[in-house]
Amino acid sequence: MGKQVQFYMTHEDEKNFLASISDLAPVRLIYMTFTEPLHMELESFAPVGHSGGNFHPNYCQNAYLCLVNATLGTVPKVNSSPQHSYRSVDLAGSEVVEFTRCKLDKGQYKPSQTWLSSGRLWFAEQDMGVRKSEAFVKWANSLLKWVRRKYERDAKGNYVAPNALELSKAGKLQLGPSDEPELSLEERKRILGLL
Repeated sequence: MGKQVQFYMTHEDEKNFLASISDLAPVRLIYMTFTEPLHMELESFAPVGHSGGNFHPNYCQNAYLCLVNATLGTVPKVNSSPQHSYRSVDLAGSEVVEFTRCKLDKGQYKPSQTWLSSGRLWFAEQDMGVRKSEAFVKWANSLLKWVRRKYERDAKGNYVAPNALELSKAGKLQLGPSDEPELSLEERKRILGLL
């Protein structure tokens, strides 16, 4: 079990977030899954979905990253398997903060409907009952607190960054899937054979 904060961020919000948290400590970005360990560090911070990089293709390219506090000097633990061509960061066993980025998704039943999925910061304070370093836990908690202090909270408990909030209020960006039912009650009953 770990600690997390969920949010909505546009790419502009992400860049502002990364610039702001660098005041807390210098941050390195690494891929959560990757093919070559020598190239696990992110080379450029492009919007989610842009091609390029050293990531596993099933993981929406560059949407799943880890934040590493460069001043701590810890090396993330990496899991690999002979039957897979990729490796992944051991999130529970490493002193990293998972940075799942928001991405545009399409509705399953309404493909014309596009919305921004929520992202999250997540970290584990301990692994197998052993607490991680006090410096890491303090830094990781400060990242979550930063989001909670700087972003507005929506009705579902997610934090909304300034640019995402502005675009949402202007009707230019839908945060999360629609609350409207995809199918009417009658349609669902008909499909289930209840009518």
